[in-house]
Amino acid sequence: MRLLPRYPWMLLLALGLACLMWYGTAYQRRERISEKQVEASLTLVNVPQDLVITSDVPPSLSLRVRGALSRLRSLESSQTGVVLDLSRASEGDLDLPVLAEDVIVPNGVEVVAISPLQVTLRLERIVQQRLPILPRVTGQPAAGSEVGAVSVQPPTALVSGPRQQLGALPGVVTDPVTVEGAATTVQASVAVRSPGPQVRIVQPATARVVVEIVPANSQGIGGERR
Repeated sequence: MRLLPRYPWMLLLALGLACLMWYGTAYQRRERISEKQVEASLTLVNVPQDLVITSDVPPSLSLRVRGALSRLRSLESSQTGVVLDLSRASEGDLDLPVLAEDVIVPNGVEVVAISPLQVTLRLERIVQQRLPILPRVTGQPAAGSEVGAVSVQPPTALVSGPRQQLGALPGVVTDPVTVEGAATTVQASVAVRSPGPQVRIVQPATARVVVEIVPANSQGIGGERR
């Protein structure tokens, strides 16, 4: 009957590894448990395609975490995070509770407190709407002349954006058309500009602006002068 292992060195290696693991676990248990405050970045996922967040979003949340002193000394904000799921969100104001399962921390680190405990957001439905194109006219015509009628083609633009934002807009403006020193009618193709980062000009990208130059005091000024 064989009592010695075929490969004694493998048995010794296994015993050595087991001792190292036991020592590491015992050391962690003996090490002082500490707490630390960290800032965790906030990520919003699964935002419905027909909705857009129009309120401010906090860039981070404050976490108080607990763990072994050696682990917390090396803990950085980049190793933590808060992920909130918006897949069930609807239009309007939304209060999202921040739960422990929404927080990402390394193994061996425990979340003790989260601040704030909820994140308040406002979501608006994305709609398309036609708005007037408002041509911008700048500069002064030649002496004895003034700006007369100002027209633009096409007169409206198809715009996409948050419902309430579009409802509050009087129109969308063009790049400036300068009439500095002009004595005759000025025509120009200029870009139609979005009034905000969440508003998109669907069409047209440009508009044709015609600015009539007439003798002074013969007609009022049209368009938007700057």
